[in-house]
Amino acid sequence: MPDVVLLRSPDDASSDRSDHPDRRDRYVRAFREIGMDAVCEPALQFHYPRPDVLHLRLSQRDRYGGLVVTSPRALTAVSNVFGEDDAVRQAWIMARTYTVGPRTAARARELDLHPRGEEAGSAGALVKVIEADAPSRPLLFLSGDRRRDALPDGLSHAGVAFDELEVYRTEVRTGLRLPPDASWLAVFSPSGLDALERSGVDLSAVRLAAIGPTTARHLRDAGHAVAAVASEPTPQALAGTIRQTDGES
Repeated sequence: MPDVVLLRSPDDASSDRSDHPDRRDRYVRAFREIGMDAVCEPALQFHYPRPDVLHLRLSQRDRYGGLVVTSPRALTAVSNVFGEDDAVRQAWIMARTYTVGPRTAARARELDLHPRGEEAGSAGALVKVIEADAPSRPLLFLSGDRRRDALPDGLSHAGVAFDELEVYRTEVRTGLRLPPDASWLAVFSPSGLDALERSGVDLSAVRLAAIGPTTARHLRDAGHAVAAVASEPTPQALAGTIRQTDGES
């Protein structure tokens, strides 16, 4: 049984599908390095509405100069279409795909797309990359229901034409269950507590850790004791603070 339950989705950027997703997760690896077993338990679930609309847009390859995606989830929606229609997939091979962050870029490469801007680090910086490329055709911006305004507003201000399509929706899980013998539960966002409460999970049998002060404050405001708070939101910091707190007990 695991020592630590991580209330997060496991990393899915690796192209090595021979191993269990949890074993590829960078947080799971950090705990393994200090001799603790950890598993991921997602607090959120994702739905992909109207795949027929996405299929239609992707079928119009000549209309678009490339894709804009800011989440691996948007590329999961693309992958679903590619899996059903190889002609559409072939049409998009090596298509320019603007991304923020290495995880999304890695997922794009898995789909034989050509990511740009992975080192941008923010929506504003990505807009500058796109603006410098001066695409001659509109971009297809694939978003989720919780997307922020910075990227589309920045593209509009820069005069970059784009079509936006919402391709996934995010919901808090309601059927969350924890392994009975876990010692620690690490919470990564206020949404994690929402999932625990909606699922009726009893938190009295585990020690709570938070990825940062905002999540810790949310837990304490709800009346829960927080035994450990990571000094920074990294795998090593979280694993280290939990190991240190165990040693002090």
